[in-house]
Amino acid sequence: HGIKQLRSGWADGPAYITQCPIQTGQSYVYNFTITGQRGTLFWHAHFSWMRATVYGPLIILPRRNESYPFIKPYKEVPILFGEWFNADPEAVINQSLQTGAGPNVSDAYTLNGLPGPLYNCSG
Repeated sequence: HGIKQLRSGWADGPAYITQCPIQTGQSYVYNFTITGQRGTLFWHAHFSWMRATVYGPLIILPRRNESYPFIKPYKEVPILFGEWFNADPEAVINQSLQTGAGPNVSDAYTLNGLPGPLYNCSG
Protein backbone atom coordinates (compact mmCIF):
# COMPACT_ATOMS: atom_id res chain seq x y z
CA HIS A 1 0.00 0.00 0.00
CA GLY A 2 1.27 3.39 -0.90
CA ILE A 3 2.47 2.26 -4.32
CA LYS A 4 0.08 1.88 -7.22
CA GLN A 5 0.82 -1.63 -8.41
CA LEU A 6 -0.48 -2.37 -11.87
CA ARG A 7 -1.99 -5.85 -12.12
CA SER A 8 -0.26 -7.09 -8.95
CA GLY A 9 -2.21 -5.60 -6.04
CA TRP A 10 -2.67 -9.11 -4.66
CA ALA A 11 1.03 -9.06 -3.72
CA ASP A 12 0.60 -6.13 -1.33
CA GLY A 13 -1.01 -7.26 1.85
CA PRO A 14 -0.99 -9.28 5.05
CA ALA A 15 -0.35 -13.01 5.36
CA TYR A 16 -3.38 -15.26 4.91
CA ILE A 17 -5.39 -12.39 3.40
CA THR A 18 -3.91 -11.73 -0.04
CA GLN A 19 -1.14 -14.34 -0.09
CA CYS A 20 0.53 -17.08 1.95
CA PRO A 21 3.20 -15.96 4.42
CA ILE A 22 6.86 -16.31 3.52
CA GLN A 23 8.17 -19.25 5.51
CA THR A 24 11.24 -19.09 7.76
CA GLY A 25 14.42 -19.43 5.72
CA GLN A 26 12.58 -18.82 2.45
CA SER A 27 12.38 -15.79 0.19
CA TYR A 28 9.89 -14.22 -2.17
CA VAL A 29 10.61 -11.94 -5.10
CA TYR A 30 8.09 -9.19 -5.75
CA ASN A 31 7.82 -8.16 -9.40
CA PHE A 32 5.61 -5.18 -10.10
CA THR A 33 5.41 -2.24 -12.46
CA ILE A 34 5.61 1.33 -11.22
CA THR A 35 4.34 4.04 -13.54
CA GLY A 36 4.29 7.78 -12.87
CA GLN A 37 5.51 7.47 -9.29
CA ARG A 38 8.72 8.40 -7.53
CA GLY A 39 9.79 9.17 -4.02
CA THR A 40 10.98 7.56 -0.83
CA LEU A 41 8.75 5.06 0.92
CA PHE A 42 9.29 2.09 3.20
CA TRP A 43 8.23 -1.53 3.14
CA HIS A 44 7.32 -3.56 6.21
CA ALA A 45 6.02 -6.95 7.25
CA HIS A 46 2.41 -7.49 8.32
CA PHE A 47 2.73 -10.68 10.31
CA SER A 48 2.98 -10.89 14.11
CA TRP A 49 6.04 -9.23 15.62
CA MET A 50 7.77 -8.98 12.25
CA ARG A 51 5.75 -5.80 11.73
CA ALA A 52 8.21 -4.06 14.05
CA THR A 53 11.40 -5.78 12.96
CA VAL A 54 11.25 -6.44 9.23
CA TYR A 55 11.29 -3.18 7.28
CA GLY A 56 13.44 -1.14 4.94
CA PRO A 57 13.55 1.78 2.52
CA LEU A 58 11.98 1.67 -0.92
CA ILE A 59 13.31 4.41 -3.17
CA ILE A 60 11.68 5.02 -6.54
CA LEU A 61 14.01 7.05 -8.76
CA PRO A 62 13.00 8.84 -11.96
CA ARG A 63 13.51 6.89 -15.18
CA ARG A 64 16.82 7.29 -16.96
CA ASN A 65 16.98 10.59 -18.84
CA GLU A 66 14.08 12.00 -16.79
CA SER A 67 14.72 14.84 -14.40
CA TYR A 68 13.79 15.06 -10.74
CA PRO A 69 10.83 17.37 -9.99
CA PHE A 70 13.30 19.31 -7.80
CA ILE A 71 17.03 20.04 -7.74
CA LYS A 72 18.88 16.74 -7.61
CA PRO A 73 20.48 16.32 -4.18
CA TYR A 74 24.26 16.14 -3.91
CA LYS A 75 23.97 13.03 -1.76
CA GLU A 76 21.13 10.92 -0.43
CA VAL A 77 21.30 8.70 2.66
CA PRO A 78 18.22 6.71 3.70
CA ILE A 79 17.62 6.87 7.46
CA LEU A 80 15.07 4.59 9.13
CA PHE A 81 14.09 4.90 12.77
CA GLY A 82 13.03 1.78 14.66
CA GLU A 83 12.17 0.65 18.16
CA TRP A 84 13.82 -2.00 20.32
CA PHE A 85 11.98 -3.85 23.09
CA ASN A 86 13.80 -5.95 25.69
CA ALA A 87 10.52 -7.63 26.67
CA ASP A 88 9.09 -10.81 25.21
CA PRO A 89 7.46 -9.72 21.93
CA GLU A 90 4.30 -11.72 22.62
CA ALA A 91 3.92 -10.01 26.03
CA VAL A 92 4.20 -6.59 24.40
CA ILE A 93 1.57 -7.52 21.80
CA ASN A 94 -0.77 -9.02 24.43
CA GLN A 95 -0.53 -5.90 26.57
CA SER A 96 -1.47 -3.76 23.58
CA LEU A 97 -4.40 -6.03 22.76
CA GLN A 98 -5.66 -5.91 26.36
CA THR A 99 -5.40 -2.14 26.73
CA GLY A 100 -6.28 -1.15 23.19
CA ALA A 101 -3.30 1.20 23.22
CA GLY A 102 0.04 1.04 21.51
CA PRO A 103 2.90 -0.85 23.13
CA ASN A 104 4.72 0.62 26.11
CA VAL A 105 7.63 2.89 25.36
CA SER A 106 10.41 0.94 23.73
CA ASP A 107 13.66 0.30 25.58
CA ALA A 108 15.76 1.85 22.83
CA TYR A 109 15.57 3.30 19.37
CA THR A 110 17.56 2.28 16.33
CA LEU A 111 18.89 4.09 13.29
CA ASN A 112 18.99 1.92 10.17
CA GLY A 113 18.49 -1.12 12.40
CA LEU A 114 21.44 -0.40 14.68
CA PRO A 115 21.52 1.03 18.22
CA GLY A 116 24.00 3.42 19.72
CA PRO A 117 25.95 6.50 18.65
CA LEU A 118 26.53 5.65 15.01
CA TYR A 119 26.74 9.07 13.45
CA ASN A 120 28.73 12.12 14.46
CA CYS A 121 25.89 14.59 14.93
CA SER A 122 27.88 17.18 16.88
CA GLY A 123 28.74 18.99 13.70
